[in-house]
Amino acid sequence: MKEYAKDYHAKHLGNCAMSVAAAWLNAHQGDMSEVERFRSCGGGRAEGGLCGALYAALQYCPAQKDKITEEFRKRCNGTLCSELRPSKNHTCNDRVGVAAEILDGLEESK
Repeated sequence: MKEYAKDYHAKHLGNCAMSVAAAWLNAHQGDMSEVERFRSCGGGRAEGGLCGALYAALQYCPAQKDKITEEFRKRCNGTLCSELRPSKNHTCNDRVGVAAEILDGLEESK
């Protein structure tokens, strides 16, 4: 999922949230038109100001919310777009990859 999400984002096919959603839907043979519901969730506009990549990951595994959030926070040094975007440690594309990788890890541990 990680490479699919990063590639989707890098090709400017969608924002961070759309990229993670597309990777999840692709991996689970979901309806790709669902990606559009995440169009308004990039650039700090996700609910609560969350990073859009994290927000999308939480939508697909809500029962694992705490685990996903903590792992994302640990790996990206935050959860809010406003605190992450100025960081030089990770790009938005890196965070898209992290969110998809976390989701993939949850799938593998089942």
